[in-house]
Amino acid sequence: MTKTKIELKDIPNQKALLRRISVFSVFIIVIYILLLLSGQFCCDNSAGYVTIVLFLLLAMAVILTGCELFANGIEHVGRKLELSHATSGSILAAVGTALPETLLPALALIFGQKGHAESIAVGAILGAPFMLCTLAFFMVGTVSLILWFLKKRKHPVVHTNISSLKTELIFFIAVMTGVLMISLLNSSLINHIGAISLLMVYAFFVKVSFSHSAEEGEEYSEHFHFSFIMACPASRIWITIQTLIGLGLIVVGAHIFVNYLTVLSIKSGISSLVLSLLLAPVATELPEKFNSITWTIKRKDTLAISNITGAMVFQSTIPVSIGLMFTEWKLGSTELLNIILSLTVAAAILLVVNTMKRLPSWVLMCCGLIYLMYIIRVFFLN
Repeated sequence: MTKTKIELKDIPNQKALLRRISVFSVFIIVIYILLLLSGQFCCDNSAGYVTIVLFLLLAMAVILTGCELFANGIEHVGRKLELSHATSGSILAAVGTALPETLLPALALIFGQKGHAESIAVGAILGAPFMLCTLAFFMVGTVSLILWFLKKRKHPVVHTNISSLKTELIFFIAVMTGVLMISLLNSSLINHIGAISLLMVYAFFVKVSFSHSAEEGEEYSEHFHFSFIMACPASRIWITIQTLIGLGLIVVGAHIFVNYLTVLSIKSGISSLVLSLLLAPVATELPEKFNSITWTIKRKDTLAISNITGAMVFQSTIPVSIGLMFTEWKLGSTELLNIILSLTVAAAILLVVNTMKRLPSWVLMCCGLIYLMYIIRVFFLN
């Protein structure tokens, strides 16, 4: 009788183990097929437009899935460490969801075809912070305004931690001003010194961000994804495994995206710089936008905004240092305009926040107009 009870008790554990093995097997098979097909279709640049678009969409899906797993794992780290929403958003969530943009230029330089790799790398580096402070802010502002129209908010205002927002905007403005000056000087020695300085600035930013205090009513309520997918407990080992799998998906997705972005540039005749300034950041910034919109709907505005501003600081330091180190970093008018517009948007928001002591939704929506004007400039005047 005792033996029977033990065997019946073990059945749920056996089912859970079988479920985990099945999910891992499917994951490995899918990634292998994606990498195999990616290499076969894009090596000789003979892929048709349908194939190119299909794999770009697949790469975006892989990146988004990987970042969701990674960010969710990082969020559970924040819960275990009892960090504030501002700190978790600025550091943990921002770094996690910013990995595709960081990996994209690195992988472009390693795996990209000669003559296009640097253009894609520079475009991805400069396109990311600009996309965050225009399109990402616009989407958060739009969602908060819609919630106000639906009477789910009392005021059309994004209720974020103003202190942390101002700190992150000041860091971003200072860093991008330095990047602009370095770009105008166009010296290899200054580029390398600037790259090291940017790494030091981000290390200091991390230190400052960990001092953000929690606001009243802050809570973490996100479920652990592996608990739903594979019935895994939210233990340290499973949080680590989910985070590493998410990182693996990000790397695979970014590698496939770089391949087909290069092929699309060659076949269409459109500048790889133009495509990487606009298309690459839209794809790789999906995690920030998705997470920020979700947090805005859940009235976790500090997480939503800190995710964006923290990523802005990260993107203007770590990836830029890669560009300064491993490319010639000779920027044209389009790239310089990208930096100037990013600075303008950040300075305008900082001015409004300093003056009004709050962040109105309409201010963030105005960022979308800047993005629209930039698209017109790139496509019709470049």
